[in-house]
Amino acid sequence: MTKSILVSTFILFCSVIIESSILSNITFLMVVPDFVLICSVYFALLNGKTAGEATGFISGLFLDFVTGIPFGFNCLFRTIMGYIFGCFTETVLLKGFLIPMVTIGLATLLKSLLVSAVIVFFPNVNLYHAGIISQEFLFEFVLNILLAPFVFKFLSFFNSLLEISTTQDKVDNV
Repeated sequence: MTKSILVSTFILFCSVIIESSILSNITFLMVVPDFVLICSVYFALLNGKTAGEATGFISGLFLDFVTGIPFGFNCLFRTIMGYIFGCFTETVLLKGFLIPMVTIGLATLLKSLLVSAVIVFFPNVNLYHAGIISQEFLFEFVLNILLAPFVFKFLSFFNSLLEISTTQDKVDNV
């Protein structure tokens, strides 16, 4: 489990760097696609609730440090999202084209709803959040949906490093 969390942490760190340093400087993008969200949801669906919470918290921690938002803002709602999507680890298939798009669409919608709820606890945050009915949300929603199958496919190449195998799985394989 430790190896999986370490590899997931490295991938999340790289995603945060790409998202905050490279994509945020592209001027024609209204909103940056949320690669960190896509990766966190993938890890939660692959490994379950506990790993989903851990990777959600780690991704939120990285984003809190990079964005300068008060500590805990991203950690809180991304941990909740990791738990929620970790509950569906046995029911959602990670392969294909349509399922990742639908899953990340729901994750983006849930992210917007949770940010609206969590921002109540952080009154000093000057975060522009227009809500679900806005051009920025729709642009992020479409970008996340379009990128989801490609990110899921890319991350599937690392499943042997990312997947947490249990002792029961090892017994079944013998």
